[in-house]
Amino acid sequence: MNKSLLLLLVLFSVSTFSFAQSKNDVMHMMDGPKEVQIKEVSQHLIKFTYPQESTIYSVSKHQIEKIEFASGRVENFESPFKKIKGLENAEDVFVTYNFEEVTGLTNVGELFSKATGVTSLSSMNNVKNRSLDKMKAEAAMTGANVILIGNANSRGNTYGNQNVPAVSTQTVLFGQAYNSFPSNNEKLIELTSGKRVHHYQVHSLNRNDFGPEMAIATKYDSDRRPVMSEITAATERDGKVFVKIPGFKSKTGELQVILADETQIVLMEQTNKVIYNYIFITEESDMLKKIPRISGY
Repeated sequence: MNKSLLLLLVLFSVSTFSFAQSKNDVMHMMDGPKEVQIKEVSQHLIKFTYPQESTIYSVSKHQIEKIEFASGRVENFESPFKKIKGLENAEDVFVTYNFEEVTGLTNVGELFSKATGVTSLSSMNNVKNRSLDKMKAEAAMTGANVILIGNANSRGNTYGNQNVPAVSTQTVLFGQAYNSFPSNNEKLIELTSGKRVHHYQVHSLNRNDFGPEMAIATKYDSDRRPVMSEITAATERDGKVFVKIPGFKSKTGELQVILADETQIVLMEQTNKVIYNYIFITEESDMLKKIPRISGY
């Protein structure tokens, strides 16, 4: 009798444990699925706890792909956050004025943008859009894909007279840059360390200028082959990856890896007013593959 009772108790415990486990929800985020217990789904946030814990966490709804509830119901979410490849698709940077929409994202740094009309007849709306476009460009060049605007100041045109000069419209924006895609620094180091690369383009943005500039940086040797360099060191510091390229002239000596794959590496450096993106292509790029024996010189 005692053995039978003990067996029943064990079976009951296992059943209870399995039932408790099945009560968990599965939240599919951009960096993978997490087993949680959903507490609240609001307009911008999802609040949850981890199994057998009481601390409530919050995350932007835009970071969630779908939730598989313990009940069996599945709720899908469509995120406006897109991967950014520098100035190439800076227009896709997501802009918000709501702090809840960036909850749980990685803060990249402060942003500032200013645009001024050319004359006192300039369109105020066009100047506002230009200021926003400049901020999107700066965010994209730092590797961010989301902007939280904290403050915006605008003035209209003031028509002058013989005693008072005219003043054109101006918009000034202050914000924070965020990244919704977690950086895999170990992978970035693997993709950059020891790589032979060719400096292909340079992108720059001066906060006081009209907008970003792009220029071809390709240089050729005496045999009319693209000049190659080598990334000799890639190190991680403060959650970021920095590299060194002997002989490459930079403004600050700090070259941060923003993007890297098998064919292209984007490095960034920033001064008080100007941000630079240096675009390097690897030996695996289509352009260099077309050149015979590119790896042999």
